[in-house]
Amino acid sequence: MREENAAQSGRRAGTAHAVAGLARIRDGPWAVRWLVAVRAAVAAALAWQLCRSLWEAPQPGPAVVAALLVVHPTVFRSCTAGLQYAAGCTLGALIALPAAVLAGPTWLSMTAVLLLSLLAAGHERLGAHGLHVPITAVFVLLLGPSHAGQILPHLLEIGVGIAVAVLFNALLPPPLRLRAAESALDRLRDELAGVLDGMATAVREARHPDDVLGTQWPARVAETTARARSALGQAHESLRWNVRARNRNAVWHLDRKVLESLERVAHDAEACVGAFGGLAAQRPAVAAGPSAAVSGPGAPEAGPAVTARADVWDREFRAGCARLLTCLALCVRGCRGGSPHPVLPATRRVWRELAERCGDRRDSLDVRVAEYRLLMLLDRALHDVAGGRRTVRPAPATAGTPITTREEAHAQAAAEHR
Repeated sequence: MREENAAQSGRRAGTAHAVAGLARIRDGPWAVRWLVAVRAAVAAALAWQLCRSLWEAPQPGPAVVAALLVVHPTVFRSCTAGLQYAAGCTLGALIALPAAVLAGPTWLSMTAVLLLSLLAAGHERLGAHGLHVPITAVFVLLLGPSHAGQILPHLLEIGVGIAVAVLFNALLPPPLRLRAAESALDRLRDELAGVLDGMATAVREARHPDDVLGTQWPARVAETTARARSALGQAHESLRWNVRARNRNAVWHLDRKVLESLERVAHDAEACVGAFGGLAAQRPAVAAGPSAAVSGPGAPEAGPAVTARADVWDREFRAGCARLLTCLALCVRGCRGGSPHPVLPATRRVWRELAERCGDRRDSLDVRVAEYRLLMLLDRALHDVAGGRRTVRPAPATAGTPITTREEAHAQAAAEHR
């Protein structure tokens, strides 16, 4: 019985692996190129044959060119490209037609037509197809008054090519590019979780995070984020006007929020590295002994006992921060939209305990400012993982020297990032 169950599990795993492999091949860049090439070739051939059948045009080249330029990997881009191409050709013909009928191709008419067509081609709504405004204008102008009757058939051929390409893409909708976006978001989650785990290891071992993660980790995170943003944009574009997207619209609105949350967590992680460096720079002042003591009422205590307590607190603070970063990494791995990760409430409790212990200490102002800045950054990262708005909580109440107005401004400025 166990052998049969194991065999069935193995077959299911093999089938799932094969399906995933086929999906990766289908969504790969070469598969998309092949699909676009086949669709463009078939659409151009259909446009050619249709023009020859309707008007008995001997060489309907404009229809073929229009069909080749309008076919794109998504339905939305095909429709947009078709409208832009048609608008560019129509504008070029309208600009050059009066000069072609009245004056013909002269240096003065050519200058005026090119000037007007180039100005019209710069309109943002035409996109990359604005180049066809001056091209069509020059073509119409070179025909001259004697061949002005050929302009309308050429425009009709262009319209047939555009219509065939758009209908071909709409009736045979291209596949949705969702799996590539999901994989890119998973890689970004893994990258950020690895960064947070590395920071936890560095804090636990009293090392700089760059010694554990390497100095290039911000560049790796930025590159992974850019790839995820690009893949997500392509996935959303493949959903627009695609009949295959009817069952995907219910949950797809969460993905952009997830990407934005992960991007904010990446910024928070980079800010936390700077906060750890600032806190490490303030620690030697606490352990300097009686020479660092400040006299006066409410001043922090000095002596070997204070140094010993500072060392113990340093170890406890690092252990609490490491535990908090590890829990935050788990929350990042589960940041998929909808309900937050189940570990998030426990992570908030860890943050509150650490903040309360920081508030009960009697220490120098610079050390408390550095600790509060780090805690605020971690609290902001928790809000980002939960998908909420960024709200900076007030610093925990201190039992030591009260912070003056200038010192409060110093603490708030230190807590803000970017």
